Amino acid sequence: MAKIQAYMRVYNVLKKQILEGGYAIGSLLPTESELEKMFSVSRTTVRKAVEILCREGFLETRQGRGTEVLDYRTSQNLNVVTSTSETLERRGYRVVTRDMYIDRVQAHGRLASDLGVEEGTEVVRVQRIQTADDVPIAIMKNYLKASLVPGIESHSNQFTRLYDFLRDFYGLAIDAAQDRITARNASFEEAQMLGVPVGTALVYLSRVCFQNGAPVDVDHVSLVGGRYEFEVFMNGRYQRPQK
Repeated sequence: MAKIQAYMRVYNVLKKQILEGGYAIGSLLPTESELEKMFSVSRTTVRKAVEILCREGFLETRQGRGTEVLDYRTSQNLNVVTSTSETLERRGYRVVTRDMYIDRVQAHGRLASDLGVEEGTEVVRVQRIQTADDVPIAIMKNYLKASLVPGIESHSNQFTRLYDFLRDFYGLAIDAAQDRITARNASFEEAQMLGVPVGTALVYLSRVCFQNGAPVDVDHVSLVGGRYEFEVFMNGRYQRPQK
């Protein structure tokens, strides 16, 4: 079994402590010297671990103040149709779309079923990376019925909030959605795009969007799990049928 690198050991421990509340949001990490002694490692090792946590949005190093634990989580209410971009913007993040690419692919399997089209039907795919305050947070792939968005390829890199763009330019007002949420570990490719270590926990969201009951869009979104959460409000209690 390969020996874990010293900086990854420090990174893993610090991240776990942050996520479990060992270091509260707004608090300061111990100094570099203190971390060196705590982990019995060099200053270079400490700095490399902290640099990754800063890049992931958990920490921010401020000159003359120290290294502060940031409010790294953002909540998405699942009771209304809202996009990742909208959720982040409401929390005060500056959201930017990076590296958008629009092409056409054939829909097969579950994608075809979700969109309500026949196997092999050509659909539009919009791929992009979403950043929050310049930190990559999501890989987004949106699949649209080609007949509903003619000429969308010419609008590449011209919008950030897809739902708003679809409403304003094509008159597609999404009024309902069905989400499937699972967890996965970042592959090498995903890790490179999101700037996180391979194996980092990701939240995977598969969403079907509807207008007047008809599917118009399917979203496949991979989110950095440690920086995003979903919020659900439930009312009432399931009653088991009486026999």
